Amino acid sequence: MTINVEEKFIAVGIKTVDSKNRINLGEKVLKAVSSKNKADAYKVFVGKDGDILLKPVVAVPSKEAWIYDNPKVLKQIRGGLNEANEGKIEKVKDLGKFFKEL
Repeated sequence: MTINVEEKFIAVGIKTVDSKNRINLGEKVLKAVSSKNKADAYKVFVGKDGDILLKPVVAVPSKEAWIYDNPKVLKQIRGGLNEANEGKIEKVKDLGKFFKEL
């Protein structure tokens, strides 16, 4: 996978590689990233000149991943959530009947 990045970056420090070839991002970096999202992992990209780019990602449980792989379902879910936020809701008296009609 190749991505083109057109974004400004700010330096937040210098990190060294430890004896097990690990880099600890540290609290300052994680605070800068986590203030914008709830990432629990990072996708790693390496540029042709050796630059490293970490893209924050959020893990999705495997039994829910199909939703994101199906644009039609995702659009319907987002539409329903938007309607609910706008107060466009109605109570269902018989939930079993409701699901049978779907």
